Amino acid sequence: MYKRQGYPIFLAGLSLISGLTPIALAPVLNAGLYVVLFLLTSQILYGMEGMTRVYRAAVFLVLACSPCLWEVYGMLWSETLFLVMLLAFILQWKRYVQAHDYRHLFVLAVIVGLAFLTRIAGISLLATGFALILFDGQINGPKKIKQLTLFSLIGILPLAINLYRNHLVTGTAAGVREKALRSLGQNLIDSGWVLGTWLPFIGENGFAGAMLFLALLIIVVGLLLFRVFQQQYYHGTSTAVMACFLVYAIFILGISSVSRFETLSSRLLSPMYLPLLITILYFVVALISKTKRIFQYGAIGAAIVVLGFGLKNQYQINAANWEGIKDAGIPGYSELQWTESPMVAYINQHKDSLNAPIYADAPGGLYHLTGMHSLPLPHKEIVKEQAEMFSHKDLMVVWFYDGVNDDLIDIPFIEQHATLVLKKEFEDGIIYYFKTDINKATANQ
Repeated sequence: MYKRQGYPIFLAGLSLISGLTPIALAPVLNAGLYVVLFLLTSQILYGMEGMTRVYRAAVFLVLACSPCLWEVYGMLWSETLFLVMLLAFILQWKRYVQAHDYRHLFVLAVIVGLAFLTRIAGISLLATGFALILFDGQINGPKKIKQLTLFSLIGILPLAINLYRNHLVTGTAAGVREKALRSLGQNLIDSGWVLGTWLPFIGENGFAGAMLFLALLIIVVGLLLFRVFQQQYYHGTSTAVMACFLVYAIFILGISSVSRFETLSSRLLSPMYLPLLITILYFVVALISKTKRIFQYGAIGAAIVVLGFGLKNQYQINAANWEGIKDAGIPGYSELQWTESPMVAYINQHKDSLNAPIYADAPGGLYHLTGMHSLPLPHKEIVKEQAEMFSHKDLMVVWFYDGVNDDLIDIPFIEQHATLVLKKEFEDGIIYYFKTDINKATANQ
């Protein structure tokens, strides 16, 4: 797995300054980032033609109740920081195009570099910035080459350093990338299902959502091509907003169709949520402003109805989510099946006696709940990882029933390469103790 250092460094720095753990910091930190998100969105809307106070209020109403943003900012996820960087990128691009100077270009590239360090999806911002500069008709040829080179080098430098560090620490630059299990069509349907949680009327009809998604992409492509050829419209803030939506959509659909991902979810698609929402608002404002006055009231009324159904959709999703949260906790390792785990309780009581190298199918959960470091089980297709695991004479495997990952080796596979000495069974998992030197001794007899 590609190890991103940006968000951990960000949390570590805040913990060092405050003296609090990231978990203790989380409520204040995420609330602060959520407020910053609102402020940056406000600045973006101020820079778009026709965005009156009423339209901005409508957007803030949607953002305040958004299930997508509630999910992201309810967790210690790197997306909480990445979404802020995405909006900062849009605002900085608007400053840059006012003079096309190197100072603002440098700041734009630094934002991209930090976003790249935060999430690999930062490559979408690098591609967006590169394309926006490339097709900018106000920059002459030699200057454009210099600025593209400078932007690319600065933008990619933090990632290059991160990848080199990964290579030194783990032996691989970007970790294990396995072949995708879902096709482009399936990923489109999954994206359509997510759109059903973001927008009204789609519901759980993934196909309808996918068709709407494709239609929006086609419209955005057409508008951006028009602005490339009609440069008088090119430098508006909406150009950067639509470009961010388009490039991220292409990126996430493409990479999830060639490399193994979890099913596309609201979290994975969240970087295109705000650009999509602002793009739709831009379409609505343009449509109403260009409608004949006699029909404008009807268009405004239709927009209000759609907004009402959208807020109703958000309320229903938030209510359903709360029903699960109030009974089991926020999804993740704070759920009751993790926090009240009998196996975790046993490990916490016997930490001093657990001396063998520990492998787990959920190492993150083990660390969060016990403070104990463990190694992830090797991938089925990576022989090097398996050889490293079985190079230990003694092994301990913590197997959570809720942490099973089909991409990793399982217990029957381990039993083929090591001898089971002891196991302790619990309601939620099993702790296995293995010896590999016994097999070696048997093989030598």
